[in-house]
Amino acid sequence: MIKLKKILVLLLMIIFNIVIFSACWDNKDLTEKAFVTAVGVDKTSEGKIQLTLQIVKPTIMKAGEQGAAQEEAFWVFTTTGDTIFEAAKNQMITVNRKPFYNHADLMVIGEEFARNGIMEALDFWERNHEPRLGADILVAKGTTAEEILKAKSDLEKIPSIHIKSILENNKALAKIKKVTIIDVLKQLIQPGLSPAIGAIKVAKKEKVQKIENMKIDSTAVFKGDKLIGYLNTTQTRGLLFIQDEVKNAVYNVDNPLDESKKVAIEISNSNGKIDVKIVDGKLALLIEVKAIGNIADQQGNGDLTTKEIFKKLSKQAEKAIKRDIQDVVNIAQKKYKSDIFGFGEVVYKKHLNYWKQVKDDWSDIFSNAPVEIKVEVKIRGTGIIGKPSKVR
Repeated sequence: MIKLKKILVLLLMIIFNIVIFSACWDNKDLTEKAFVTAVGVDKTSEGKIQLTLQIVKPTIMKAGEQGAAQEEAFWVFTTTGDTIFEAAKNQMITVNRKPFYNHADLMVIGEEFARNGIMEALDFWERNHEPRLGADILVAKGTTAEEILKAKSDLEKIPSIHIKSILENNKALAKIKKVTIIDVLKQLIQPGLSPAIGAIKVAKKEKVQKIENMKIDSTAVFKGDKLIGYLNTTQTRGLLFIQDEVKNAVYNVDNPLDESKKVAIEISNSNGKIDVKIVDGKLALLIEVKAIGNIADQQGNGDLTTKEIFKKLSKQAEKAIKRDIQDVVNIAQKKYKSDIFGFGEVVYKKHLNYWKQVKDDWSDIFSNAPVEIKVEVKIRGTGIIGKPSKVR
């Protein structure tokens, strides 16, 4: 019995040591690391891969907190290589500390690189233990990732934090497609679904580029892992409704009592879903959106709180949402022939035998399938007042 107890104690000690010491196997002093906050990937004209790192300067950040820093709190450095891994290693030719990717919250892919396929960039992220798969990913529309990451910010010490804050605005403004690296990886390996990734562009060229001169107001459309085009703002909103990602949106509709005036309808809750049906071997695609809205702003006078007016406002909001959805469906089917909604995924899960028959021609099958769109909006409130106040 005593012998058995000794064996158990020994086993517990071994397990304890494995847990404690294995977690520190590559531990380095924090002062020996360069903290990367954002990563950019581009393709050079020579066909090389260019890696851009935005690295924080901890000493400058600390001095800034004490009000003494005049220097930029970040540093941007670019290297090239035949692979991303080689380009990453080449950073150490100049950077005197080992780049530490655990705090990298943002990846920007240059347009040229994206058009040739993004999987090579994601493979490095997926294969290595340091980078965060939960980091946001963006496409640099019409420019390079390097130009985006070199831009300064008047609002944040670290420019990538400014970009991240804009992405968070998607909760209050259904015009931005926010997606993470792990989301994109899942979409790329899932049959019948192509990724759609938010895009950042330079809206105003300046000698010293700033984030304030950039916009995230479109969405990059992929076929497989290759960029093939973009959605505009309203098409992006239609996509977000279909994918059940709308937290808040605003539609300006005509005032039923005075069509020269507008009423702002705030969509405060939305539920979107897709489905498919196969009848006599023919596929049909279904989109259904149910939303709840409130009157957020009223131009003109009159009482909009009656049941009849609510119905008219609901119909107008339904029509506006349906128009956005129809617009994005049309461009995905007719121009890009890319299933960014995931109808193929639904077919794969619900009708596997049918999927096996059509998977090789899914692009054509999806592009030619009829789509039924149902939108239902209920207006529930008018804010904290009913009728608008009158000026006397």
